[in-house]
Amino acid sequence: MNAKSVQINIRVPGELASDLDRLAEQERASRVDLTRQILLDGIQRRKQDLALRLYREGKASKSRAAELAGLSLWEVMDLIDRAELPAPYTVQDAVEEVRRLVAQVVKPHISPSTA
Repeated sequence: MNAKSVQINIRVPGELASDLDRLAEQERASRVDLTRQILLDGIQRRKQDLALRLYREGKASKSRAAELAGLSLWEVMDLIDRAELPAPYTVQDAVEEVRRLVAQVVKPHISPSTA
């Protein structure tokens, strides 16, 4: 977690608070810690859902979906497979992936004449 924290206060129905307390007790966690983990899990899930939706709609490449979801390209490809989404692999997808891979492998080269 980031060093800087922000406090968020919310009101929930009593039944939800009771469910949270029971679950926290069963997991031997505090209400605060469990709530924080549920929030983190929920945000991660929503980011993945958004990335998959945009990919399915053709509004994001696999690489962009991975960025949106906060995952590696391989992890997002696994999500796409599990969601059984069609794989519209376009030339643009190929170009983006090649550029990304080249950027990871190729280091800047300074020739002696420019140094």
